[in-house]
Amino acid sequence: MSHFIKQLPQTFKVLWSSNLFKALLLIILMLLTIRIVNFCFDYFKKKNNLHTNFLKGVLQALIIIFFLIQIGSLSDAMASFYNSILMSSSLLVVVLGFVFQEGLSNIVHGFILTFFKPFDIGDRVNVTIDGVQITGYIQSINLRNTIIRNVYNNSSVIVPNAKMDLCVIDNSYFDENSVNSNFLDIEITYESDLDHACEVFSQIIDSHPLVKAAKKPQTEPTKILVSQLGASGITLRASVVTATIEENFTACSDIRKELIHHFHEDPALDFAYPHTVVVPYTSES
Repeated sequence: MSHFIKQLPQTFKVLWSSNLFKALLLIILMLLTIRIVNFCFDYFKKKNNLHTNFLKGVLQALIIIFFLIQIGSLSDAMASFYNSILMSSSLLVVVLGFVFQEGLSNIVHGFILTFFKPFDIGDRVNVTIDGVQITGYIQSINLRNTIIRNVYNNSSVIVPNAKMDLCVIDNSYFDENSVNSNFLDIEITYESDLDHACEVFSQIIDSHPLVKAAKKPQTEPTKILVSQLGASGITLRASVVTATIEENFTACSDIRKELIHHFHEDPALDFAYPHTVVVPYTSES
């Protein structure tokens, strides 16, 4: 046993002189570094939802490239190859720039998107890419592309960062203090009490919890406008204000239901809808 212990320094010396051992050590160190980077970004993402996927991908790529160069430099052949590349670095830059210009463009535009932050993970955006309108939620952004979850069919739309940066982005969540508004129209008959209908319409909107939460204190009641005088009735229009567009859909649905229940119980109010009056034909008529 004592003889084995005495031989340990010599054994480690032999192993350290081996390029294979150094390569294995560098690989282990590379994996450990990537693990630490992932842990730090995952912890940071819990506290603030930034474009961590893109930055994490950049760091991982740089770490892998750095360690691969270090591993390759252990070989004399690879070292001479690196030296020849450095001697012709200008030519290499031109060739790589031509071959990877599309990929490099996406990386550069990814940096621009991450720095200026026109959107964040989870934001609802409306963009037009190559004439196709896309509405959805930002899922992630990486070195090459941005992934949007389509609101209509729940599919993942993969958009290159270059096109995402150059298009016009309609972000519903860009300002945290902003609210979302949507028009809500109803049509009442000409025989209905117009002033009473406007009052009921306004009260039902203002009493909804999502509308009350989005409105600032001491705001005026919701204004009801007469938007159209149609063939069947009078169209009333109101603006429903909520914190987000998803809450707006829910609030408008609830308000419509409440209006139907109230109109059924109020004899002074009635929804307008086309009527067909059938008069039986007789010889006397």
